[in-house]
Amino acid sequence: MASKKQGKYIGDAAVGKFLEQYKSQTPFYVVRLRVLGALASPNKDLLPVMVVASFWAEDAFPKFVTKDEAETFFSTFMGLWRRMEKTVAAGQQLLSTRPKFADLEDVKALLGQRIEEIEAGFIEGFWGGEEDMKMPSATAALIDGLSDEAEAYQALLDDVSNWHDYTPVMRDALREEIEERDNVVEDAMKALLLLKQKSDETSH
Repeated sequence: MASKKQGKYIGDAAVGKFLEQYKSQTPFYVVRLRVLGALASPNKDLLPVMVVASFWAEDAFPKFVTKDEAETFFSTFMGLWRRMEKTVAAGQQLLSTRPKFADLEDVKALLGQRIEEIEAGFIEGFWGGEEDMKMPSATAALIDGLSDEAEAYQALLDDVSNWHDYTPVMRDALREEIEERDNVVEDAMKALLLLKQKSDETSH
């Protein structure tokens, strides 16, 4: 599902402020992953405008005063869409950057964010509002595996939430575990995107 209209990308921070300006309840780190999930989706009827609309509740989509405002709005998100396409093409990191694990609050915030990135981000973007889709068995296994990884992050978050100590040894072990799990998730997402790319190539 490639974009038709290309907009200039205004930057991560600016898109985040844009979402706040239009009172979206979807955080930017989820928005990014939802676009990536949509790019991997086998749903040929899933359009960029449908994904953008999902950043707002059904009855809360912005109302525009002028045509220019509407054009700026959609151009902003098409710029993000193109940036995510380029991120995929360049093989760059898909998940948000990990913090320095300075304290347990950092760790808990990251784990909560990873769960959202996978479930509310990539997986929701992949399904695009559909409950069932025809797809290759490899694709189905990968998307199911991502759900399993979200559950694993949740289990780790539940465990860490009961910790009272946080020694350097614990920090290093936790960092290593999260890095390994992040790599598994990244590999699965990139495999799904590659499968979609190959499917698009063979269908032309």
